[in-house]
Amino acid sequence: MHREPHPFWRFSLHVYRAPGVQPACLALQDGHGADVNLVLLCAFAGHDGRSLDRRRLRQAMARVGHWQSDVIAPVRAARRAIKRHPPPDAQAAQELRKRILGVELELEHVEQSMLADLLARWSAPTRRAAPREAIEANLLRYLALLGAGPADAAHVEAIVQAGCGAAPR
Repeated sequence: MHREPHPFWRFSLHVYRAPGVQPACLALQDGHGADVNLVLLCAFAGHDGRSLDRRRLRQAMARVGHWQSDVIAPVRAARRAIKRHPPPDAQAAQELRKRILGVELELEHVEQSMLADLLARWSAPTRRAAPREAIEANLLRYLALLGAGPADAAHVEAIVQAGCGAAPR
């Protein structure tokens, strides 16, 4: 599958690799049911000073919800299951997990393309917020929509810091 690069994907790769972001995203995913791509969308939009209201966040959640639950989650579950219950051939298990991870990344890229398309259709804000405040507000609003009680502030802060420090798109 050929990946067309887009600013959201490049931003996400940069942010996800920043110190503390991967564990923060995975903690929000595993502990609160967050979709990491939606977490990254909150940061991406906020980096540009865009505040995402509940309506737009719900729209984004609806746009990718089935893709995440029906396509990505089963692939992720298979990859994690192989790690928990490896076959006798450890080398073969490691290679299989690596190939599955590649497929999972391709699926994540498709989801990000769906979200980037949706973001492009939304009108530009009339007033831009400061990136730090916008990213944090977007993340907290998204987590509230998930019904996820208070998230670990350190996880949110790691994502906010990385999103603020991300290279311009």
